[in-house]
Amino acid sequence: MIFKIAFRNFFLNWKMSLLVILGTMIATMLVVGALSLNDSVDAWFAQKILRNFGSVDIVAKDKKDTFFFPKALDVEKVGDYFQKLKEEGTVKDYTFVSLVSSRIEKNGNFFDIFAIGYDDNLLRFSGQKVSGVVISKDLADALNIKRGDIINLVTVNGKQKVKVDYIGTLEFNFRGETGMTNGSIFMPMDMLRELRLYANKLPNTVFASLNVPISEHELIAKKIEDEIDLRVTPTKYNLKYSPLNRVIGYLFLGFSGFALLSSFLFISNFFGVLAEDRRKVLGTLRALGYSQRKIASILFVEGFTYLLFSSLIGATAGIGFGRYLLSLVNKMPSLLASDTALPETIYFTITFKTILFGILISLVLPIFILLYRSVSFSKISPVVLLSREEILPKRKFLYVFFFLPIFLYFVKPYYSLVSLIAIVPLFVKKDFLQVVSGALVILITYFQIGTGGGWDYLARAGLFLLGSIYIVFGILPCVKNYFKHFRNISTVLALSYIDKQRWRNFVVFLVYSVITLVILLTAILPTSIFNYIDNKTNIGILGYNFLIVENPLKIFFGGSTYDRDEQFKSLFNNLVKIQLVDAKYKDRNVVVILAGKDIVKSLKIEGINTLYLENKEGIGSKDIFTKDATYTLQIKGILPGISKKISENFVIKELYDPKSMVVPFDGILVYNQKIPGALQGYAGVVKDSKAAQRAKKIVYERFDGPFYVTEELDKVFNSVRYFVSIAIQLFYFGFVSGFSGLTILSIKNVYSRRRIIGSLKAIGVNKMQVFKAFLFESIMIVTIAILTAISTVTFITLDFAKLIVDEIPDFSITVPWGQVFLILGGVYLITIIFTIYPANLAQKVDPAEAIRVFD
Repeated sequence: MIFKIAFRNFFLNWKMSLLVILGTMIATMLVVGALSLNDSVDAWFAQKILRNFGSVDIVAKDKKDTFFFPKALDVEKVGDYFQKLKEEGTVKDYTFVSLVSSRIEKNGNFFDIFAIGYDDNLLRFSGQKVSGVVISKDLADALNIKRGDIINLVTVNGKQKVKVDYIGTLEFNFRGETGMTNGSIFMPMDMLRELRLYANKLPNTVFASLNVPISEHELIAKKIEDEIDLRVTPTKYNLKYSPLNRVIGYLFLGFSGFALLSSFLFISNFFGVLAEDRRKVLGTLRALGYSQRKIASILFVEGFTYLLFSSLIGATAGIGFGRYLLSLVNKMPSLLASDTALPETIYFTITFKTILFGILISLVLPIFILLYRSVSFSKISPVVLLSREEILPKRKFLYVFFFLPIFLYFVKPYYSLVSLIAIVPLFVKKDFLQVVSGALVILITYFQIGTGGGWDYLARAGLFLLGSIYIVFGILPCVKNYFKHFRNISTVLALSYIDKQRWRNFVVFLVYSVITLVILLTAILPTSIFNYIDNKTNIGILGYNFLIVENPLKIFFGGSTYDRDEQFKSLFNNLVKIQLVDAKYKDRNVVVILAGKDIVKSLKIEGINTLYLENKEGIGSKDIFTKDATYTLQIKGILPGISKKISENFVIKELYDPKSMVVPFDGILVYNQKIPGALQGYAGVVKDSKAAQRAKKIVYERFDGPFYVTEELDKVFNSVRYFVSIAIQLFYFGFVSGFSGLTILSIKNVYSRRRIIGSLKAIGVNKMQVFKAFLFESIMIVTIAILTAISTVTFITLDFAKLIVDEIPDFSITVPWGQVFLILGGVYLITIIFTIYPANLAQKVDPAEAIRVFD
């Protein structure tokens, strides 16, 4: 009988059931969709382990080996050590290779790869029979390169044409220690040196296979690092147990946090409405002798039926949602990747375990909420259930707040005072007191803006929201009395019911207000920051917007030619040779740029109109240096093995504020001497974006690294914008629960107010006024939420603005009014659409039938 009654109620109210499922399925959809990303990344990494390493379990290099400057190994010492590990049985096999960064050209585009010199030992290690030039299969597939094709290999001597003899698999499909680079080109060791890709006589890398499971590879790698002082990477272990396997799904689940919360709040609110809607039926059953346990069981079974259907539908929708999230993930690399990187695609994968786990996670909290609601409602006496007495929720838990100020006093007295003011309206139900309490909370919190750490900013945001809620709800009766003077029946009815049923409407109101708050913040704060940064990127790095980093191999195979190439120089308004070095002043390490005195031609420093520097003079950060003072700096190149320390006296002629720079560093010094081991290059002012692209192509061809400052910063900021856009999209799902909850409450109100509606229509109130009353009630709930959100956003924006201005004095807030009005207009439009159906039901109520029916 319990199941029969529960299922009958579920199917009899099928229209409301659909709305409930729509609101509750969001949680399951978000959880399953986000967790499916973990499955996709896990499968992607597993494929890389199979395709890109073969027997390469660990890769070992000298700790001073860098991307720019490979450091040869002590082959005799390292070989003896690995031979000992092989004899012990830890290492199965090992081999030495020469590995260096390289570049190839295909159809006018350039791609960074690894060039690897091999000998018979690598062939023995891999068990493969290849010869000549071997290109990794993934790279060949991406660039449509086939066996026998001629490719252009970029070297320090220009482009060299080489013929592809084999397409490599497994060890010869190596894509770096992380498996994330474009790929590799293998060639005999003599050919690698002949093309001047590698300067050392001895190899710089060890490939080794191990006799232990992948789970133990990290331990072996650490042991080798400790015993022989190498940098060892457990390639397969890092992919198989990478935090990214799990983090990416949890990251999106975190972005979905409030949408999940709003769904759970909706579920809790609906179960309260469900119990109240069943009060007459359940009250009658109690009067007929049904026990509390049976009444609780009926409510629980019906509620669980809603949850079961919604979770199954939500899990199905979660598969599609996961595909959508993965498409967003696949777009991210293209936003940040350099011109020389090939984009990769992660293919969608989801396991049954993830679907089941997602359903269980999304059901845990709702089931506890349902159980609590069912048991609590079953304890209400039949007399109360069959009467018209309003059933108010018991709020004994509120007394816990008495201890909150005491606890917070030991954390921070300020929070203790604010919490004491905030809890008063919870126990003293006076509207005036509520307004005063909210105003005091905001006022006291306002004087704390811009102080403290991250948790303080979060706490103040919550206090601003709480104070705004108190004020808006406190003045609601005054607004109602104001509209009474105009005798506007629709408005007075709507405000009366909102005022009377504050707690019932509170969940919908909270969802609307917080999501609107977050969306408004993501419209205002990023816009302000991006506008500020856009202004800064126009001048690049102190006026220079194009950097060239020369390949350190040119130290051995020839010098630079950019400053002697008139055609190349014509792309720039100014091009200056620079050296990037480490410097030490007393006990402080600083990073400075050394350049010729022509550097001053394009320098743009705020507050400095003209500048003239001689040798051993410069400009510096005001946080480190003083104007017209002399400093002794110990200068040292940043490349390992060939850097020497040089001490010089420099006069700092002008100062700049590093906070006003997009890419801060400590100083620019005029110095004519070449520093051994310095990272050398050029700083330029490119004429336009087309000239920048032509310059980049020339630099790529010369095996150097171009950095178009404006373009690279745009990539970073566009990726931030992209993440903000994704976060907003996930927040919007919380609105689905809010809209569903608003519609369900409106439908419930239609049925519970049938007698009142019938009475109003019987005394002459026309149906349009009834329609407007229901529509206006929903609009007022949303308006209250929006007013609260706007008030809170104002204070939070001021709070963050003060924080930023303290660090960046010329920062200012920019409000994108068009976007703000579009957001608010969209919220109102969707609210009206979702409320039209219940409002239409209300205006169709037959007065005679409604009055006659017992309510």
